[in-house]
Amino acid sequence: MVHSIVPLAVLEAVRNLDTPVEDGLHEFAEELLVKRLGLSSTVTMQLEQYEGYARRGVRVDPAHVEALLRLVGRRPDADLVFADAGRRAARRAVRSVFFVSRLAAHVAPRGLGFAVAGAAARRVLEGELRREDRLPVARVAARLAVNATPDGTACGFYGAAFTELLRLLAGHEGAMLHTTCRATGGDRCEWRAATPDPRHH
Repeated sequence: MVHSIVPLAVLEAVRNLDTPVEDGLHEFAEELLVKRLGLSSTVTMQLEQYEGYARRGVRVDPAHVEALLRLVGRRPDADLVFADAGRRAARRAVRSVFFVSRLAAHVAPRGLGFAVAGAAARRVLEGELRREDRLPVARVAARLAVNATPDGTACGFYGAAFTELLRLLAGHEGAMLHTTCRATGGDRCEWRAATPDPRHH
């Protein structure tokens, strides 16, 4: 089962990217705007449903989430949707952490913050966060993203989510590189923090 924060974040990102900016689109017929997936009544209903699920920490059928990721993966802006969704999922995961844990993470981000980020990653993303050679490494064993997008596009969701979790809770500023992927024959999906450039210290 998949935490309901995952599909909720994806749908929120779709709605965000499909909402027109103030660029004169309001002059077009309403039926043209509703063709945008994120503005459809179906997405509005699903958002309300998943919002309720997320508040209660409900998990949902992986097949439904996989179908959603597959649908988004067909969009020309899929990379943008998944990156935005990953950041949204991480922020929701952080908000769902107990206040005391969030406070501890801010007081001691390198130690406690990393532990809190790891707990959030396990609970919401079914992922693992650890340190190797003092740098963050994230792993996801589940095949959900690659089943939905065989080229690995949906993996961007997890990469963005791990990066945002580490930024918010562990004070880590920097990219997480997708070094191993099931889409290219790996036995798991893995992200590693880029080695800091010594010139910046």
